[in-house]
Amino acid sequence: MAGFQSPITINQAMQKIRENQYLLPAFQREYEWYPEQIEELFDSLMRDYPISSMLFWRVKDESKTAWKFYRFLEYYRRWYHTHNDYFNTSNHKDFDAVLDGQQRLTSLYLALFGNYDIHKNYNRWEDDDRYFKICDFYFNLTQSEKPKNENVEYEFLWLDRKITKQKGIHIDKQGQKWFKCKEIYKHDTSRVRKIAKEFELDENEEERLELFHQKIFDKALINYYLEEEQNPDKAVNIFIRINSGGTSLDYSDILFSIAIANWNKIDARTEINNLVDRINENFSISKDLVLKGFLYLFHNSIKFQINSFDKNFIQDIEEKWETIQNAFIETFRLLRSFGFDAKTLSSNNAILPILYFIYHKDLTHSIVDSAKQKENRHLVKKWLLRATIFKLFGGSGDTILANTRKAFIKDLKQNDVFFDREIEYFPWQEIEKETKYTHNLDREYLQDNIMSYQKNDSEAFAILSLLYPNLDYKNNNFHKDHLHPESAYKEYEKIAKKRAEKEPDYQLKDFKYYNSLVNLQMLDANENMAKQAKNLEQWVDENCGNDRKGFLNKHLIPDVDLSLENFDKFAEEREKLLLDRLIEVLMYK
Repeated sequence: MAGFQSPITINQAMQKIRENQYLLPAFQREYEWYPEQIEELFDSLMRDYPISSMLFWRVKDESKTAWKFYRFLEYYRRWYHTHNDYFNTSNHKDFDAVLDGQQRLTSLYLALFGNYDIHKNYNRWEDDDRYFKICDFYFNLTQSEKPKNENVEYEFLWLDRKITKQKGIHIDKQGQKWFKCKEIYKHDTSRVRKIAKEFELDENEEERLELFHQKIFDKALINYYLEEEQNPDKAVNIFIRINSGGTSLDYSDILFSIAIANWNKIDARTEINNLVDRINENFSISKDLVLKGFLYLFHNSIKFQINSFDKNFIQDIEEKWETIQNAFIETFRLLRSFGFDAKTLSSNNAILPILYFIYHKDLTHSIVDSAKQKENRHLVKKWLLRATIFKLFGGSGDTILANTRKAFIKDLKQNDVFFDREIEYFPWQEIEKETKYTHNLDREYLQDNIMSYQKNDSEAFAILSLLYPNLDYKNNNFHKDHLHPESAYKEYEKIAKKRAEKEPDYQLKDFKYYNSLVNLQMLDANENMAKQAKNLEQWVDENCGNDRKGFLNKHLIPDVDLSLENFDKFAEEREKLLLDRLIEVLMYK
């Protein structure tokens, strides 16, 4: 009967997870708790604090195939092992889908049966054991030292296997005895007493271990409500009602949950996760962009709204998934050929007009490599660089996006008409006009808003790409380079300070100025590696050959004294040179 059921023990809940009697519906979000949250959860259990009730939906008969269901995680590694494995329930016996309580149950399961990989500070973010501590969950039986977390009374920690050697009892440098929590399943109550003798636990340590054993096996600590009505839509609505009222789940997460739950033939969560993971080899997007892409491509409204993702719309998306997926991949491959990556693509929303053009013009298999699409590649790149420089997507995203789509069609209805007119080339000028973001490209505007960009700014990459268009961006064979070496700034400071002693009105140029566009160029990667930290004057002399003027012009370097002592004059003249060239390349043509 539906309603609150008799509470169960943690052990009973864990066994249901192990036997796949508790599964996660497709509309559940992924696990995301931090180690400290798990540690505090166990402290709450030990202190008899309530951990809130859970909500399960009993799944029977046809409901078993209404949605897709997933197993609980057996280990967790942030960014790299977060996706739950799909479980085919078509021939499975009746089971419970977890509508509320997934984070808590997963935390308990990882602590008692799995492991949690914690990223090592100051190490690379890469899916490699070298950069993670592979940890088991331990309980401090001694606790003679103050816990690291001041919020807890009972100290639990995720400890590195390299330190504990995976021992059942780990003794730290302070002589504290730590019990590996998953070992509790190897011992009954009488065995706990044997452990106490074997490891010479004192009375307090033995009592703490016995209390932990009781919390897992004897105390009915899991309170839950069971919904039994076989109505999948009701299950989704309950899930939404629970999660949309607080801050536990973002609105976009709920939309994602609903969207993927309505797919009938394809495992949507796995497919979308795989797409995001593939793109994120070079970029940094989330599933939200994929959802927004669905709306931008096919829906009259691009705002995130629950009623937008109705079954008809999602079924249409599912039928077109393969072509949508390929269009996403080729769009980002195109951006990669322009030299963009996660650091230089300042707004992921900027890809949506490009995606729209590629998808609806059926250019997925030609936009990156076909010679016939050379002009479209040029126009897309020009627009994207301008949009980056002028921060088109810095304002209200949905309004800007809706306006960009008007360059293709004023009013998108679900009738397979996606253009108001014949469009052969990417309409970058129309997009700019619709978004009303074009600027008067005078020297004053550029000088005030553009020239101060720093080396690592995404806008600096865009500007330098425009100024140096002939490098091998497709193979990412380029570097951003300081003309006067970065390492020479301290020497410049010494020179400038001596000058300031003689000229009271003289002002030293700070490093931000030295690191700005006036001292940056885009350079072939091999050429830059050969240049290394050579001073500018030496580098030019060694490489200009018999055509110094042509070399300087190619690298946008003013024909002045290039010594470090003349940096101020060099910077002044180079700024003029860059402004002239920027006005030229940013003009409509």
